[in-house]
Amino acid sequence: LCDNISVIRLAEAQAKAAQATKVLIDGKDSGAMHEEPKQQIMELANTLMPPQVPNAHNGVGSEADRLMQFYIDVLKGKVTTRALNAYLSAMVGNGRFEDAWRIFLGYYERFNVPKDGWTFQKMVRLCARTRDVPSAWRVWDEFKAWRVDVEKALQTPGNETLKSLRTKVYCSEDKNSAPANPKEQNGANGDSVAFNRASQDMLALAERLEFPGANAQPAIVGGGSLAVIPADREIARKPIGCDMQTEHATYIEMITLLGSCGDFRAAVHLIREEKNGILEHAHNPTMDDVNSLYQNAMLAGDKHAAMDIRALCMQKPAHQARRALHRKWGTSFSWDLTDPQQKSLSRRLPESFRRHQSPFRDGEYVTTRQKK
Repeated sequence: LCDNISVIRLAEAQAKAAQATKVLIDGKDSGAMHEEPKQQIMELANTLMPPQVPNAHNGVGSEADRLMQFYIDVLKGKVTTRALNAYLSAMVGNGRFEDAWRIFLGYYERFNVPKDGWTFQKMVRLCARTRDVPSAWRVWDEFKAWRVDVEKALQTPGNETLKSLRTKVYCSEDKNSAPANPKEQNGANGDSVAFNRASQDMLALAERLEFPGANAQPAIVGGGSLAVIPADREIARKPIGCDMQTEHATYIEMITLLGSCGDFRAAVHLIREEKNGILEHAHNPTMDDVNSLYQNAMLAGDKHAAMDIRALCMQKPAHQARRALHRKWGTSFSWDLTDPQQKSLSRRLPESFRRHQSPFRDGEYVTTRQKK
């Protein structure tokens, strides 16, 4: 049955390739149209599809290469951002990270195709899979510069304060590296001491990243009207992967990467930036979004980072309602401990210590009026 399905799929693909070739031949002049059409159809069909349907990741990657080459060379099609994003996603999904970097660093510039929000999201996901924090910061810098260009093109109120700056303060430091020279820190290579030695091969590729120049989209929405209200600007952002939902997913990818590498200070900074530092995209992350970051902070014993995460992120509705009822009626509630080891330690303490009248809520002091 599987062999029959494979034969049917291969026959359908060859038929589609033959149809595409026929369209190409019909578009040529009359002299070239009758020049061995059957032979051209057979050669095109044989070079487009593999002899067998791919049944492994390596086969899928090879088929993606073949289809992209067919799209560029044979069909002479105009390469679009969507096509390159699909090709990039196939390389990232199949673990061909060097090819993904080659596409990100060379193909967009080669075909004069602008990058969009999905491009940067896929590259941040690649860095998360390889635990490559320095290269992720380089991609993040280009993403932030692209966001500034988009907001300036949309003429968003407050875009004059946006700047395209390189990330230096929140880069992870290499503890095994030698102390940096203060004079070198002020130069162009001042942030090189913050890069991880384990990713120098990827860093050599990331050094060629350039800020986007004229890749900003025009401030025009559907219908030809200028984006004069926030809803119109959001409509203009959505086709380029810059809407609130897509941008939130990109932030969560970067925050998860920083949490898995132990850079909790930078992760908390990104959470705070997403809540208050994005024009017209004030998003409130939930604890479910940063659960991995919170668990890593608890396991690492960073209580300050865990408290900041709980203070910045929204709790579950049931948890919020329970805390509100406890504050309203003056009742007590137990400590919310998630680590099993901490729970076992808390059971050794007396009941009077584990249950308390808490005036605190998520790291903030809650004032209560004294009854007369």
